[in-house]
Amino acid sequence: MAERLTLEITPEYGYIVAVVAAMFVAQNIVMVIPVLRQRFKTGIKAPTLYPRDHEIKMLKLSDKQVRDYMVAQRAHQNNVEFTSVFMPLFLVAGLFPAITLKVAIAGAWVVFWRLMGAMGYLFGVRQIGAPYALGAYYILYLAVKQAYELAHPVMPADHMELFYVVRSGAEVIKAHVQATVETLPESLAAARASAGF
Repeated sequence: MAERLTLEITPEYGYIVAVVAAMFVAQNIVMVIPVLRQRFKTGIKAPTLYPRDHEIKMLKLSDKQVRDYMVAQRAHQNNVEFTSVFMPLFLVAGLFPAITLKVAIAGAWVVFWRLMGAMGYLFGVRQIGAPYALGAYYILYLAVKQAYELAHPVMPADHMELFYVVRSGAEVIKAHVQATVETLPESLAAARASAGF
């Protein structure tokens, strides 16, 4: 059985929490304000994210009004999409004391440049936020490196042993897929019957 690890959260993790708070403020306050302003100006009501043609005609919006709204909404929505993937990696990577400060600094870099990118997008200078990727990829690198260092002692020493582990996992998946394919006609028939077809 593998050795159990104990997780100890160090005081430096406070920097991670501070960066998370900054991300929250940037996402849910700073980037929402332009969307709210555009909603007020255009009359586009929530929960509509992007108005359809008939809504644009009904509200009698000009091309400029539509563009301004879409840009504000897209800047906000793009960050929602990014944060949903980035935040878990950031929080977990920050738990490892050996890299906590590096992760926090890179996270602050990401927040700053994501915010600059959103503001730049509003004013037609979309590329200004591109440097955020350096911080994001650096955190990914740190996380992968930490994962390797954590898992390395329990990895099979022999490449053939690793091959057998992977092969046996593949065989289990293959058997599951075969069983699913074999029962598919019955499952479809049952679904049709329950739906009344």
